Amino acid sequence: MRTTAGAPSLAKLTALFRGGSIAPVLDTVWVPVVSAALIVLVGAIGSWMRQPWLFAALAPTALMVAANPGHETNNFRAIVVGHLAAIACAYLALLMLNATAAQTMIATRVVPFPRIWASAVAMAMLAIVMPQLKAFHPPAAATALLITLGAYRMTGKTPLALMGGVVVMAIAAEALHRFRPRRGR
Repeated sequence: MRTTAGAPSLAKLTALFRGGSIAPVLDTVWVPVVSAALIVLVGAIGSWMRQPWLFAALAPTALMVAANPGHETNNFRAIVVGHLAAIACAYLALLMLNATAAQTMIATRVVPFPRIWASAVAMAMLAIVMPQLKAFHPPAAATALLITLGAYRMTGKTPLALMGGVVVMAIAAEALHRFRPRRGR
């Protein structure tokens, strides 16, 4: 007599997700879906708050977090401190070189030399500061460039809004790390 199979056991379902036949499919869709979800999350909160929480430098952060959750460059501290250091280095470079009054790349479509020099100084400072802070997060360099090129002025609530998006992304990174630990590659 033949019996019909019931629902698969929890052990069998877990095996499918960990290394069974569904794992390659999951790996194929994980990074695009999670990256897009992170962008939607930060963008929706920013839209609701009417603040620029979503900005270009969060895109590489989202991709890195989705592709390799739990990596040392993608932990909460590295993301938050890395972007905060980038904002500080960029603003300091603009002030040191008196480049805040220079036209922005957005206004001229060409980067004026004071902003080029400020960008270079900000990158150099960031390359020194991030390892010292043990918060190496390469996408934060894009944050520094956005500021030195004039996409964002460090006035009013703008720095807080940028950091709001960073913090939401960092919290999501920690949640993803717990949901899907780093895989050996």
